[in-house]
Amino acid sequence: MHTDWTTTDIDDSRARELGTTLGVSPVTASLLMARGHETPESARAFLTPTLAGLRPPQRLFGMDTAVKRLVRAITEGEVIFICGDYDADGITSTALLVTFLRNAGAHVAWHLPHRVEDGYGFHASQVTDRAVPAQARVIVTVDCGSTSFEAVNAAKACGIDVIITDHHTTGDTLPDALAVINPKQPACESGMENLAGVGVAFYLAAALRTALRDIGHWKKGGEPNLKALCDIVALGTVADIVPLTAENRILTRAGLEMINRDTRPGIASLLTAAKANKESVDSEDIAFRLAPRINAAGRMDHAQVGLDLMLAPSKAQAAPIATELCRLNSHRQETEARIFDEIVTYIEESPAMLDRKSLVLARNGWHPGVLGIVASRVVREYGKPAFVISVDERGIAKGSGRSIPGVDLYKALSATSDTLERFGGHRQAAGLQLRADRIVDFHRELESHLTETTTQEDYLTAIPADARLPLSEISPALIDELETLAPFGEGNREPLFIAEDIQVLSSTEVGRGHRRYILAAKGNPHLAKCMAIRFNHPGGPPEKRIARCLFSLRWNRWNGGKSPQMQIHDMET
Repeated sequence: MHTDWTTTDIDDSRARELGTTLGVSPVTASLLMARGHETPESARAFLTPTLAGLRPPQRLFGMDTAVKRLVRAITEGEVIFICGDYDADGITSTALLVTFLRNAGAHVAWHLPHRVEDGYGFHASQVTDRAVPAQARVIVTVDCGSTSFEAVNAAKACGIDVIITDHHTTGDTLPDALAVINPKQPACESGMENLAGVGVAFYLAAALRTALRDIGHWKKGGEPNLKALCDIVALGTVADIVPLTAENRILTRAGLEMINRDTRPGIASLLTAAKANKESVDSEDIAFRLAPRINAAGRMDHAQVGLDLMLAPSKAQAAPIATELCRLNSHRQETEARIFDEIVTYIEESPAMLDRKSLVLARNGWHPGVLGIVASRVVREYGKPAFVISVDERGIAKGSGRSIPGVDLYKALSATSDTLERFGGHRQAAGLQLRADRIVDFHRELESHLTETTTQEDYLTAIPADARLPLSEISPALIDELETLAPFGEGNREPLFIAEDIQVLSSTEVGRGHRRYILAAKGNPHLAKCMAIRFNHPGGPPEKRIARCLFSLRWNRWNGGKSPQMQIHDMET
């Protein structure tokens, strides 16, 4: 995959004008404009997101019907059964609704599926084996259910109403549930299609809180503060890699504020167990410290372990669960590395595979819990859409796919659906199941689809840098301004800058293959030198001068203090 650096063309005079109006530097103003905020009003709303800026829950199609049914269930003492999923989004969605409904005095039960034994989604067996014995009268799915026709029919046959809350891509036909709340369904015109599953669950809780208030349910006290649930929303939203814009940005910003208040025992204990810097937790900490450990529960054991952490009432009860999640994550990392190494060896022995537009890799016995992560590594390594598939002893093949920006994976699977037993997902990530003897057919049809629908340009990757920023212009005020653009993630990436002709004062290898630099900041009135870190940088002679580097800029906080630090993403020497 060819990679280049590009810069965004911004009108400098307009950036200076916007910066003057907002009281920020032209650099920060240009970053706001590049993100589509060209007016002071839009920019201020982006810089100071508040929960008051959320669109009303009633804009989500199906919400009113769902809320009326749940109000009746709560007031009449009926059992509400939550069916979740085994990833971090599904775990946090379940935790949010269980927490809210308990607070509301509801009788609530739940079930999370086992990745291998149950598979993804809402199944009829959950109705007959779980919901019916629990005497449930209402089932609420979270982060799943939009394609669960059989399960919904089974529930109706048992006299149980089903409310689907989900965010996955739907077909033209939906299950015959009492209500479907999914911003991606054709009938929904809310404009909130980027919500994660936990975001949809939050909106249901918000609408239900208002409806219960209207009937005087909270008169005795105990009306929940929805901001207190935003830590759970932030965790699930960042983990699911949905765009951190609009509602997602508001909810994640509020959630990070709650996480930094150290209020939820489970999250606080996991930060401690993961050895995270708890002085200022950000979206990167969620993405690389918290989310992988929550996901490790569903990947390597059972998602219930992650849910137990989210629901733990004290740090004393949460601490051993957090330790177990760290152990499971280490096991996940080892398993992932072994499978990836096998794939690299296989491709080295069969280099003609790289002439294709996609990679489909299958083997008996690969651990199904890590296939998606391995597929992501394959895409990064080879620059092609990739499916990693595990075949069991029955000849059933289950796999996960990841894609490059120029290829829509869900459309590709739709075009090859005659070879598949089931599939689902998004543009960049998807899962599938098929017979092992159809894998070759699947790959052939996938190649045919990609040949017809993609061009060479779709396989080229350009890293968008925001601006050129000499080290002489780095200042504490600029770094403070950059922090106001956070949280960073999908759809709101961390700003990247280009600097040229940099003198290296020292270069030291640290950790496992990382390199720390001290760089000269000539002509800078604020600092004479700047610390920099480059992760996963191979060893070799240290550079004396860097011709060009691509970097982000942030505060490095430690032991109550902070100092400017560059993170180098790429360089030319």
